Amino acid sequence: MISTLFKLAWVFLKIGTFTFGGGIVIIPMIENEVVNNYGWLTKTEFIDAITLGQITPGPVIVSGTFIGYKTCGILGAIVATVSVILPSFIMICLATEAIKKFRENKILANFLRGARVAVIGMVFDASVSIGRSSLVDTKTILIAAASIICLFKYKVNPIWILLGAGIVGIAT
Repeated sequence: MISTLFKLAWVFLKIGTFTFGGGIVIIPMIENEVVNNYGWLTKTEFIDAITLGQITPGPVIVSGTFIGYKTCGILGAIVATVSVILPSFIMICLATEAIKKFRENKILANFLRGARVAVIGMVFDASVSIGRSSLVDTKTILIAAASIICLFKYKVNPIWILLGAGIVGIAT
């Protein structure tokens, strides 16, 4: 168990340190580590962890906590949560004064402009990954289609879409 806790800490320290773009774009990286590399979760359990994270505040933290708990219980949940938060916390503490100077830095501004565009590809990759595991029958395809229509055509708040989709899932 100690070995697994160290691996869990390493995985979430890497994820917290080397990902750019927020919760959704790191889904493929988390999936690769916890499903493909270590086999701590099945594909379905992973999608459940991501779904749980998306319907609660702090998606990456909640997903990491769930994965840690599933892997090593309460101690695993603590290790994963602290590990995913720690890199950002340290970076923010160290960079607080430098942020003002970075705003004027052309190189950093250009880097961020390029990285923002790459995030589109990462979000698409996460969507495809989740879609492959979640769109398994006519019902799930219809729920996804209705969700997309509600989001883009009617501008429905995502919270209501998640709630509605969950209720449809329970009812059918």
